[in-house]
Amino acid sequence: MSRTTGPTTGPEQQHALMTAPDEVSEADATGAVSASEAPTHVWRTRRPGRTATLAGIGTTVVTALPVFLVGGLSMQLRASTGLTESMLGIVVAAYWGASALLSPLAGSLSSRLGFRWGMVMASSIGGLALIGIAAYTPTWQWLLVWLILAGAGNSLGHPPSNALIGAGVSTRRRALAFGLKQGAVPLATFSAGLAVPALGLTVGWQWTFAIAGALAAVAVCFLAWRVPRTKRARRLARRRPERLPRDLRVFLVLASAASGLGAAQSSVIGAFTVTTAIGVGYSAAVAGLLLSLGSLSNIIARPLAGWLADRGIGGTLTTVSLMMLSGAVGLTGMALALPWSFAVGVVLAFGLGWGWSGLLHFAVSNAVPRFAAQATGLVQSGAYIGSAAGPLAMGFVFEYFGPSTGWLASACIALVAATAAAIAARFHPTRRQARAAARDSAARNSAAR
Repeated sequence: MSRTTGPTTGPEQQHALMTAPDEVSEADATGAVSASEAPTHVWRTRRPGRTATLAGIGTTVVTALPVFLVGGLSMQLRASTGLTESMLGIVVAAYWGASALLSPLAGSLSSRLGFRWGMVMASSIGGLALIGIAAYTPTWQWLLVWLILAGAGNSLGHPPSNALIGAGVSTRRRALAFGLKQGAVPLATFSAGLAVPALGLTVGWQWTFAIAGALAAVAVCFLAWRVPRTKRARRLARRRPERLPRDLRVFLVLASAASGLGAAQSSVIGAFTVTTAIGVGYSAAVAGLLLSLGSLSNIIARPLAGWLADRGIGGTLTTVSLMMLSGAVGLTGMALALPWSFAVGVVLAFGLGWGWSGLLHFAVSNAVPRFAAQATGLVQSGAYIGSAAGPLAMGFVFEYFGPSTGWLASACIALVAATAAAIAARFHPTRRQARAAARDSAARNSAAR
């Protein structure tokens, strides 16, 4: 493929080399430099939008696969490492906890490293964790070590992936790209489920992780070859470290709270759906199929929400709030413990109640385009905290108070998350600027009288 070093035909190429006009106004409002000062990215393809999206998907799958493979192969790991259900909860929480702790730092680090090396480092760490689990995991404590390492890679992967999509994908397709990239998370869950019968029960769990590690190496090679460098961005970062403006912090804190609460209730869905479905009356096979159906609805919902946003339908934090509210309705249906209401509730809770992730990243990165990596890193840290705390806390509720109470409690969490997203929408930078302009206009009119 030829190297793209200047504007060519098509909006994607032009967007890859300069900031779009509508973004310049938003960037200037948040203290950004003008388009002429923006770094030029040298792409090794004529389709930077597709490359950016594929790179984001690959990085997300590689860094998320370790934790989902451990969950899918937990029964096989139990015989070899002594992994029990409580220990499984500990190692999974350690993965998300490491992601949460390192995510703010990862956003700043990725800004300094640039797109290519940030994503290569993240995928390399994820691949190393996969190979490490395959090569040396004599006890569950070593599994804990490898998943902490994988969590570090996961935290590092999202900020440069989001920034790359913002730089390489045209504005009319960007929400879809974010939806496809975030859809890689349920895709990793779906892949882990397929790996159990295809590999885990045939060649064994060690070879399953080894094969996944080999695929991660392929992804690293793709990222190193196709993702552009950002030399000038690194020089600017060393000369003038960028910090988030103070007036954006309230907006980002509220968005992070919505992300964390939404992730908390979403992770509960993945953890307890199968066991509750069996209690409702489904067979184990149908319960697993129901979980797969829910994951599929989530895989479809995330890019669909982005596709609609690109066409002017939704695409705001208000839309995120409505999706979370729909998830609360689905969780309530699951709490009724009727076979039909449970099935409908699973699809609704998975599809809409967990389908907002890509849309949230899109809304936040559009609100603060100059600080997309740092902002999405902060928002993602909230999701990591919720993903770690949700299953641990709600597990006690399910065990001691029953599944119906657990699902109702999850629905309440979803309602609080929807409220936080709605409040965050009120603090969106463009809304704040519009209100300030209206106040100034009213003051000038009053003075004129």
